[in-house]
Amino acid sequence: MKGTPRGRGLRSAIAALGAASLVSALLAAGCGGGAPPAATARPAVAAAPARPAPQAPDEQQGASEQREQREAQHAWCVYLQALYERATDRATGWPKFEECTGRTTTASPRMLRATAECSLAALRRFDGDPFTAAYAAEVSRCGSEAMTATSLRRAELAPFMAVLCSRAAGCGDLDYHACRQSLDEGIGPQLERAIGAMNSRGRREVRACFGKLACGGDLGVQISACLEPVMDDLLWLPG
Repeated sequence: MKGTPRGRGLRSAIAALGAASLVSALLAAGCGGGAPPAATARPAVAAAPARPAPQAPDEQQGASEQREQREAQHAWCVYLQALYERATDRATGWPKFEECTGRTTTASPRMLRATAECSLAALRRFDGDPFTAAYAAEVSRCGSEAMTATSLRRAELAPFMAVLCSRAAGCGDLDYHACRQSLDEGIGPQLERAIGAMNSRGRREVRACFGKLACGGDLGVQISACLEPVMDDLLWLPG
């Protein structure tokens, strides 16, 4: 049907082409059941004293981050516009381009730009209907490679692990050092990729959530619950 992406809404059609759904599935597989077993549930206990939150970036650094975020979002919107034009056989532009460029997400600028540029290149190489399994695989590859390229170093992940295990130890559920070893050896690589894909806002939200985990609960399930909302907000899609 001319003027619509094969009779489907653009959002529903491209949702399968984004990295966010891929990431959520990855995290669910990596975190579910991968954490050390929690002790028998017990009443809530105050968490161990948390380390002081990192200081906010100075004004100059904050402006630079905002500029990089806007430029990366623009690159993502250029890709969505190209996808819209291919799907609708139009060359007049995407009506939601300005709305798209005004949005912000939780993706790091580097991850977002890499995903956008790789996806656009894949679209230009691809002939015919892009809403196919073959093209979806190409874009999923773009998202996966961008996440790998932006993975945190183990030392950069350490503060997040410290918050998690301080909470578990404060609840009396797990020994701090046993928790660190178990998480490092278990879901450490998944967390490096997931948190590495986030910008500073996303990382703050995840770290705050890690510090509020319920005592006695399934640690793996709770970690996934902290990550998934932020991961789902990595890529903006039109409504």
